[in-house]
Amino acid sequence: MTPTRRVRVFDSDTPDYQTAFHTFLAHTDQKDRAHAWLEREVLALPRRRRFVDVGAGTGKLTAWLLPRFDEVVAIEPNPALERELRAACPTARVLGATMLEIAEAFAADFVLCSHVFYYLPPSTWPENLARLLSWLDPGGVLAAAIQNPHSDCMRMLEHFLGTRLDLRPLCLVAEQARTGTYRAHVETVPAHIATADLATACAVAEFILNVLPIPSPPAWDDLETYVERNFRQPNGSYRYSCDQDFLRIQRAA
Repeated sequence: MTPTRRVRVFDSDTPDYQTAFHTFLAHTDQKDRAHAWLEREVLALPRRRRFVDVGAGTGKLTAWLLPRFDEVVAIEPNPALERELRAACPTARVLGATMLEIAEAFAADFVLCSHVFYYLPPSTWPENLARLLSWLDPGGVLAAAIQNPHSDCMRMLEHFLGTRLDLRPLCLVAEQARTGTYRAHVETVPAHIATADLATACAVAEFILNVLPIPSPPAWDDLETYVERNFRQPNGSYRYSCDQDFLRIQRAA
């Protein structure tokens, strides 16, 4: 009897993960739209002395923002990703730790935490946010991003993994913080995934599912059925939303 094919669980330090990640990037406008939002925010900062990138990964986004600041601190606890980060950003100060393991106060003008909260238990979100806020200089801005809870991708995560995440409750956490006065709101940046065929649409969907732990990987046939039913377009292509929510918090000057 042929074993049931199941959705793969990726390790970020493997060729399979890299292939899946590049497939995702090749079929979405999410990166370009995020860059436009970040460019607007960075250019509007009153000062650009220090930038802290939390969960910097391989450093591609860090490297893009690096020339805009006098000093860059990049935080990445994954040793494999940290090695790539150091190579991509040789002038940045790289710390191989989680944000809660770092007690240093950075006095940053801009703190970015992009797609990190997926990997943190929701019960620890307020504590992690408090640490990020403690790194803001007066007038500084924190931007934390994950998928919008109403995006097609987040609905798919809920369908298969039973979880739908939302950054909005953290606005109240920020406004009640004791380390300063903060203004917080969430901005949604629309984005989509578009592919010409079912196989690629499912490959990207498999990558999206891996943003959360997958204790019991679903059958591949079930993923194909879900993608076919929900994302197929009249012309036979596939399209689904991957809107990002940016939690924007600014410390009062």
